[in-house]
Amino acid sequence: MSDLICVFDVGTTGTRTMIFDTNGKEIARAYEEYPAVEQPIGISEQDPIIWWNAVKSTCNKIIKSGVINPNDIIGISATFQRATTTIIDINGEVLHPALTWMDEREETNFEGIAEEGRRTIPKILWLKNNESELYNKTFKIISTDSYIYMKLCNACVTDPTNGIYGILNMDTLQWDAGLADLYDIPLNLWPELHTPGETIGKLTDEAAKSLGLNPNIPIIMGGGDQQCAALSLGVINKGQAKVTFGTGTFVDLIVDGPMKPAGDIPIFALPHVIKGKWIIEGTMPGTGTAFKWFKDNFSQLQVKESEELNRNIYDILTKEAELISPGSAGLLFIPLYIFRKGTIHGLSLNHTRGHMIRAIMESAVLSAQMYLNILEGMGKVRIDELKVDGGGMNSDFWAQMVADVMIKKVMIPEIKDGAALGAAILGFYGLGKYNSIEDAIEKMVRFTDVKNPNKENSKIYKKLSRIFMTALLETNEKKRITKNL
Repeated sequence: MSDLICVFDVGTTGTRTMIFDTNGKEIARAYEEYPAVEQPIGISEQDPIIWWNAVKSTCNKIIKSGVINPNDIIGISATFQRATTTIIDINGEVLHPALTWMDEREETNFEGIAEEGRRTIPKILWLKNNESELYNKTFKIISTDSYIYMKLCNACVTDPTNGIYGILNMDTLQWDAGLADLYDIPLNLWPELHTPGETIGKLTDEAAKSLGLNPNIPIIMGGGDQQCAALSLGVINKGQAKVTFGTGTFVDLIVDGPMKPAGDIPIFALPHVIKGKWIIEGTMPGTGTAFKWFKDNFSQLQVKESEELNRNIYDILTKEAELISPGSAGLLFIPLYIFRKGTIHGLSLNHTRGHMIRAIMESAVLSAQMYLNILEGMGKVRIDELKVDGGGMNSDFWAQMVADVMIKKVMIPEIKDGAALGAAILGFYGLGKYNSIEDAIEKMVRFTDVKNPNKENSKIYKKLSRIFMTALLETNEKKRITKNL
C-alpha cells in the first residue's frame, strides 16, 4: 500500500484534484473549468458553490477511474486563488456571490489600502455600504480557502497567505485590532488563523460521501497558490525567485520581511507558506487569459481540428507562433484588459494569426522580465537561475522564450502545476512523513529541463523590452478603466 495525498487546487477559472505519493510523483489528476457566466464590465463574481461542485466532480472522477485505492489516501491539502471574498451568516450560508480578485467594485476613503495589497478590505466595505441588509447578517468574512475548509471539515479557518489581504498585522501575522477599528470591520468577523502544514480537522462523513473518500482523513492547511508554487520549486530562501505563467503572470522573490516599492508600480509583500519568510510579488493579470480569449474568439477552425485529431488546442496555436520570428515583426500586445483596456501596438496588414499568437505569448514573458528587474532592484540581488512553472511551461517553445527574454538559465520542473505540489509538500510534512520542509523538497521536487538563452533572440528581446515597458506604463497611467469608453 502506498501513502497518497489528495490535493484540491481551487483556481480562478477552474479546479483540479491531484493525487501525489510521498516522492512527489503525480499519480492522478482531473480538471474542471467553471461554467462561463457573462457579467457586466468591471464585475467579477463567483458563486462559491461552483468551487465545491468542481472539487466534488474532479475528486469523484479520479476515484471512479480506479487509478487509486481510496484507502491509500492518508491526508488532504489544498491551494487556492487569493483575494476573492464573500460573507456568510451564522448557519454558514453564503449571503452574496464572492467578489473575485478581478472585481473592480470597491469603496474606501482610506489611503494606502491598495498600495499594501489589502484587496479584501475595499470589497468588504463595498458590501457594507451597498448591500447593508446582507452585510448586517454577516457571521464571518471568508475567502475561497475558508469556504472549502468549511465544506471539508466544518472549520472556518484561513492562513496568513490568504489573510494578508484583510486586516492581518504584518509583524505578528495575527488579526490587527487597530485595523479592525480603523475600517470598522470587527475582529470577530474574521476566520480563525492557522499555519500552513497544520492539521485543522478531519473529513466529515458528509464530505467524504460527496467526494468518494473515506471519512476522518486529516485535513492539512495549505496556502495561497503562488506561495505554494514557490514551495514546489524549492524557492524558499532569500534571493531565490520564480515565475508562474497561468491565468496571469506572477513573479515572486523571497525576502526576509515586508518591503515596499519605491515607485507606483504595484508590488506586494506577502507572507510565504514557510514561517518567517516573505515574498515580494509582481502580477500581470490576464496574460494566460488573453491566450484563451484568442482561442475562443478567433480559432474556431483550430478548435474543431483539435477535437477531430484529439490534440491540445494550445499546441496547435503554438505551432503557428513558432513560424514567426522573435519580436512578432513589431506587433506588441499589452495585456492589461482585466483592470484596464489592453492595447495592440504596431499592427500592420502584413501581420497574421501567428504574429498575434506569438505577440500574446511574448507579452507574458516581457511582463515577467519587467517585474523581475524591479524585484532584483528592491531585493538588491541578481538572479542567475530562474525557476518557472505554470501551464505555459508545458510548451517547450514558450519555455525557451522565457530564457531568451530574461537572459537567464531557466529551470523547468517535472510538475508544472506547482501550486498543487506545494500543497502536497505541506500535507506530507504536516502528517509527519518528513522531518523538515527542506527534506520534503529534496525528495519531492525534480527539474527535468533546462533552457539557456539564445543570444541572437536575446538581442531582439532586449530592444523590445524597453518598448514594451514604456507602452505598458503609458497605458496604465491613462487609467482607461474598462467600464468607460
